[in-house]
Parts: sequence; structure tokens; C-alpha cells
Amino acid sequence: MAATTMAALLYTSCSQDELSSETSPRHSIVASMQPAADTRTAIGSSVTGAVGILWTDGDEIGVFDASGTAQKRYAKVEAGSMGIATFAAVGTEAFAEPVYAYYPYSADNDGRDISSLTGNLPSTQNMDSGTLHGDYKYGRAKGASGEGHEFVFTHLFSMARVMIDATDTPLQGEKLKSLSITATRNGASVAIAGNFTFNAQNGSWSQSGAGQNVVVQEWTDGPLLDQTVTCYASLFPNIATGDLFTIEAVTANHRATFTATSRVTFARERIYNFPLSLNKYQTIKVYDAAGNLVQDGPKAPESVTGTFTCATLNVDGLPQKISLITINGDGPGASGTTAIGNAVNSLGWDFMAVSEDFEYHSQLAAALSNYDAGTWRGTITSAQLTSRADTDGLGFFWKKDGITATGETMVQFTSEEGGLTNGANTCIKKGFRHYEVTVAEGVTVDVYVTHMNTYSGSGNTESNAYVKAQLAQLRQLRDYVLEQAKANNRPAIIMGDTNMRYTRHNIQSNFIDPVTAEGYTVADPWVEFHRGNTYPSWNTKSLMIRSKFAGDTENDICCSDDQRGEVVDKIWYINVPGAELQLKALSCENDVTNFTASTENASYSGVTVEDADGNILENQSVSYVKNVGLADHFPVVVKFEYTYTKQ
Repeated sequence: MAATTMAALLYTSCSQDELSSETSPRHSIVASMQPAADTRTAIGSSVTGAVGILWTDGDEIGVFDASGTAQKRYAKVEAGSMGIATFAAVGTEAFAEPVYAYYPYSADNDGRDISSLTGNLPSTQNMDSGTLHGDYKYGRAKGASGEGHEFVFTHLFSMARVMIDATDTPLQGEKLKSLSITATRNGASVAIAGNFTFNAQNGSWSQSGAGQNVVVQEWTDGPLLDQTVTCYASLFPNIATGDLFTIEAVTANHRATFTATSRVTFARERIYNFPLSLNKYQTIKVYDAAGNLVQDGPKAPESVTGTFTCATLNVDGLPQKISLITINGDGPGASGTTAIGNAVNSLGWDFMAVSEDFEYHSQLAAALSNYDAGTWRGTITSAQLTSRADTDGLGFFWKKDGITATGETMVQFTSEEGGLTNGANTCIKKGFRHYEVTVAEGVTVDVYVTHMNTYSGSGNTESNAYVKAQLAQLRQLRDYVLEQAKANNRPAIIMGDTNMRYTRHNIQSNFIDPVTAEGYTVADPWVEFHRGNTYPSWNTKSLMIRSKFAGDTENDICCSDDQRGEVVDKIWYINVPGAELQLKALSCENDVTNFTASTENASYSGVTVEDADGNILENQSVSYVKNVGLADHFPVVVKFEYTYTKQ
């Protein structure tokens, strides 16, 4: 018999070896178990729940009266397994006032009093019948009721729930022949089976002799190891935290053995989980039928790799005019926005973040015919001369073929600076969005799209109100991303117009270092591929790409090309160490080539220049062809490689 909660009705018997069906409440006993035994995890990850145990055919119990010396045998009446069963006295009349009981009844205990009963928890157990061996219990009457004498039963020992998963081992798909659990402490045996004596009055017990430190369950035609197989075994509650289990699973063709350390000290009336995902144990060894070692340690999980490309672009979508007032006269307008969309559509990036997607969203979306889009929150109007628009100006596009984006979440920044004439930051609801982007089966990345406060004023510390607001926004975004990384255990990509530069904002202290301190890895592909993996120093001159250098010799450095220079559009990526999915940047490009509307000749003198090797040259004269973009930003494009390893 095996049960966590159970009840039994015990009835009298009228003749020798005959089970009575008399149901007089005066003679009946209603027996139930203590509330479901708590579940504990002995090794591996915690699992909760209770074992469902039933009375089965052939179950018998011994019953005592108050004297504790007179014992009678009762047997189950109905056929089948059940949680509530009828028992009847065998070969004698039932007790008028039964007080104590124990399971299972044994003829060896005839003539013994209640305090000197004997039992055996077998070390070797045949499991063909499915019977749980050594499941000793003791019960006591709670009192009389209208239905008879109420009894409550309690488990005498501990119970192991063993869950075997043979996936990715040679045992997978084979039938289990035997399972053994051996217990040792500092090399010495710990008895978990054997002979014992017990008292059915209070449940006390003592081991008889040395006992055995192994329980072996055997099958003639065992369960198939094609999915998780669950077995149960009673054990003496002698296990202490730190004891070593040696576990062996045997099939007709293979034998797997490994060790695990107990995480808890065992107690009676407790169920302990043994979650045995065989391939996850570092100590596993698998032998064939001839004794040859065929697997030493866990099989390396298979990995799947692939690539995807993403980009971020400020599409400069402010209206060219509002109520005859020129707002963005040099902007791309409807035709330029269509050209931007056509370029992206032909390049085929997998997904793209945009900012300032206001007035010309319809033209952009129409040109991006190969893409689905997130929510467009509208444009700005003359009302923004006096009030805030309910828009963040953000957009997100992903390829219809092969990419999905779900879970759109919008978060507004809590800090900002600058009104209509000072960056217009308070005219819209700037913030960030979160998308769950799936690029292949099992490959989902958390993607964050943002547009941050503009920079103005003077100084690169938080005494500048604009810098203070920008860094506060960065910290708000950082904390949100870290919270999601902990919850989702997968990589994150942050992309958008940050309006920040490493040289002007202390990004290292407010973002890079805190993320690293939390145990994650964070990288900027531009730093990886164009700055030798070294972040530019804070509070220094801005590193300008050539196409955006405007001759400011006091504050800017003209870089040798359009890649070494820093732009305010950023893509960062964060990996969670040990997670199934990892990202690696393969390339990073400030795509000037495909998003140039025109070119112009530029000449400057007295300029500080950074050459292709990173050398700083003072007071230089430079002349070159400058690219004028379709918008006032060029897209930053990163190609990623992903590695997905199913744990």
C-alpha cells in the first residue's frame, strides 16, 4: 500500500477467515492519514507536491485495544485501489473499543505487545506488483463518531520520490531493470533499510543490527525510459545533510552510475524528491552490458547558431511645417521618408528601431512593405505649443517573414529637461519600449527601443540639468532591463537615439559598470569593432564622424572616417552568463553609404584629427567629401550571431 492521505473503515468478522460486512457504527473504525506529508528536495532542484498513495488489494492491518497487548488482524474488503477502504476483522470478533493500529500486519507480531513490534524495510524490493515496500504506519483512535471509531495513521519512515529522466543518455528508450540508492557518510555506511522494532502507540522505532545502506528496486518487465519515470521507496530517516548518495540505474544493455549530495536532513513523515536528470550529473558514468565505459560525464548539449541584423535610426520625422510655421524645413519630409523606407526594405534588416516617427509614419510604413510594425502613437501639432502630445515618437519594425515581436510595453521617463524652445523634450512623452523578439525557434531576445532627452547647456556633469535628466533616464532604463534579465534569463538589446556620447556623459559609471556588477556582460559593438574594445574617456572632446563634423575646433575631434567617430545613436547588448541563449556581435556599421541624399566638399583648418590608428594630431587642415544624409542621422547597423544551447 502507498498513500499520503487515506482512510479505512474497519468492520467486525463473524466467522473464521470470513470477512464480515456488518456496518454497525458501534464496531466500525474510520481510519485516515495525517494531512499530506510535506515534500522536501533531497538533491537537485526543489519540487513540491504530495505522493498519492492508495490502499491496495491484500492490505492488512493489526489492531490493538487499550491494553496494548491484545491484537487482531483486519483485512481490506473491496477489490481495487482506493483512498478510502473497508477493512474487517479476520477470524474473530472486532474490538468494541479499538485504540491502536499499525500497517502492515505481520504474523511475526502475533503475541507481541504494542511496544515491541518488529518489522523489516527490505533492502532488495521486487517492484513487479507495484507495491510500495516498507511503508510502515501507526494509527491511533481519535474518538467515537456517528460513523464509528476515528483513527489517524502516520508514516513511520521517510519516503523517496525518484524521478528518472534518461534523455540524451544511452539508457533512453530502454526498459529499467533495477534502481539502487546507496548512502554513505564520510565513507561509512548509513543504514536506510533493514530490521527494526517499533511502538505502534507513539511511532518510536529503533534499528535492529547494522542494517543495510542500499535499497535496490528490481523489475522483470520495467518501465520504459522514454519519458520521466517516477518510483517511490521508503527509507530509514537516518540521512543527514552532506551525506553522499550513489545512484545506479540498470537496463538490459547499460548501467549508469553517479553520485549526489543530500541537501537536507531526513525526517519521518516527509517525502524527499530525487530529480534524476541523468545527463546533468557531472559524475555520471555509463557502461555497456560488457562493462565497457561508453559515457563519462554529461553529454554536451547540442547548440544551434544563426545570425540576425538589426538597426536603429532617427528618421527625423518632425513636420516640416505646423500652421505655416517652419519646424523642420531641412527634414526629409514625405519623399525623403519614403526613400528611407525603400532603402531599409531593400537591405532587409531583421528588425529596426526608429525615433521621431511623427508626421510621415504612413510613408515610412508603406515603403516598409516587408515589415510588420509596432504601435504608432501619432504626430505632433500646433497644440504642442501649449501642451504635451500623447506620443513617444518611437517605432519598431520587424520582417514579416521569420521574425515575430510580441509583448509591446511602453514606459515613460520620470526625469526630463527642456521645454518647447530648449530641446522640446517636454512636448512629447519620451521613454522606451520593450519587445520580445523571436528570430528563430527558441531564440527570443528582449529588445528595448528608446529616445532620450536632448543635450544642451554647458558642462558634462550632473550640475548641467540636461545631463542630469539624461543620466537619470539611462539609469531608469538600466534598472528596468536588469529586472527583466533576471526574470527572463535571456539576452537584451538596447537601441535608439540616446542623445549621449561617452565623451560627454559618464555612461561607464551609470550604465556599463552597474550592469557588469550585477553579473551580466554588456558591450557596445561600436566600441568592440571601431575603438579597440576601449570606451572613450568621459569629459573629453567629442569624437565626430567626418560627415557630421562642422568645424568646431574647441569641442570636437574630426575622426578619420565615418566609423571611428561616435554618434548618439547606440546599440548595446547584454548577455546573461549561463543562459541558454548568448549573443555575439559580428559587425557594426554607421551606414552612410545607403542613406546619403547628396554630397558636398568640406575644408577645415586648425582642426584636431584622429587618424585611422587612433593617433591625435593637432592643428590640422582637412579637406574631404562630406555625405549629407536622407535624415539628420545615419542608421547604426549591427549583425549578431546567436548560440542557442538547450540545457
